Amino acid sequence: MNFRMRKSVATPLALLALSFFQVGDVQAQTSASELIAKATGQSEEIGLVLETLQNGDKSTQYALVKLLLEEQDPALRRAGREFALFSTDPVLRNLAIVSVFNTNSALRLEVYDAEDPSVYGWVEQVGGASNGERAAVVLETLEFDGSCWGGRTCRWQVRGDHVQFTDKFNSRYAQADLTLGSDGVLRGAIVMNTGRAQLAIDLKE
Repeated sequence: MNFRMRKSVATPLALLALSFFQVGDVQAQTSASELIAKATGQSEEIGLVLETLQNGDKSTQYALVKLLLEEQDPALRRAGREFALFSTDPVLRNLAIVSVFNTNSALRLEVYDAEDPSVYGWVEQVGGASNGERAAVVLETLEFDGSCWGGRTCRWQVRGDHVQFTDKFNSRYAQADLTLGSDGVLRGAIVMNTGRAQLAIDLKE
C-alpha cells in the first residue's frame, strides 16, 4: 500500500521535472537563435558602414566617421576609428587621434632603441618597467582643458596627425614629437632627463 502511494506521487513529480528540462531546452534554443540573428544583423550593419566609408565621397566619410566615433556600440566605434587611423586623409587621421584621447583613460608607451640601458630610468621613474632592452609604461591621458590633455602640465597636444608628449616633474623630464604611421601607431624620438630613445604608442589598443 505504501509502495503504491510513493509510486503515484513520484510519477507526477518526474513528469514535472521532465517538462522543466524540456522548457529549458526550448528557451536555450530560442536564446541561441536570437543571438545568431543579432550577430548576423550587426555583421550586416558593420559591412554596410565599411562599404559606405570605402565608397563614399569625402563629406560622407567625414560625417559618418564623426558619428561612428560617438557610437555607444564598441564594434561600430572601433570600425570608424580604425578606418580613420589607416586613412591617408589628414582630417580623418586627426579625428581618430582626438577620439582616442577623449575616450581612452590611459595609453601604453613603449620605449626602445635607447642610447644606453640607463636611459630607461625615466620609464621606471613614472611607474613602468624595463628589461634592459625595451621599456613600457601606462600613462593617463587626463582630461581635455580646451587646448590639450593633462591640465596645467599639458601632457598631450594634438596637431593634425602629430602628437607632442611632455612630462615634467621636479628633475624628471621627457618630451617627444610623434607622428601617426599608416599602421595606426604613433612613433618618434623621446628625449628624457636620462637620455634619448624611440617611443611608440599603438592607438588601436
